Amino acid sequence: MVKVLKTGLWLRLFAAMGLVGGLGNTASAEDWAEDQWGTLSGRELDIAAGLELTWGIKIMSFGALLMIVTQLTRASTRARIGASLIVIFVVSEGVTVSTLSGRGYGEDASFPVAPLLIAGVLALLALASCIVHWNDPAEA
Repeated sequence: MVKVLKTGLWLRLFAAMGLVGGLGNTASAEDWAEDQWGTLSGRELDIAAGLELTWGIKIMSFGALLMIVTQLTRASTRARIGASLIVIFVVSEGVTVSTLSGRGYGEDASFPVAPLLIAGVLALLALASCIVHWNDPAEA
């Protein structure tokens, strides 16, 4: 089981998902805004698209940070920082969605099941690999 849960691999895959997902969000911010907020026009659409653009940049920044940390660290250091970053990211995304949902975000919108399912599975596998390697000895 430990051979399957290679921390570097799963962290890189999760980081790449963040980079690609964030890029998709920024590239189609206006489409996301219209889908998630309903019929908007003028200034409302600009503000909603700006929110989606900012959200995409946040996700890409997380992906880049996780990729850099994965490249620069090893063993238990990688596992501990990786686990911390995954938990922080998942919690921050949950807080963001729950806060915006109370303001009408996502009402009557299409739910992106496949990307969220893939991201959730990658997050769990990356977190599990970090937990398994939490106390790995430092490499010589």
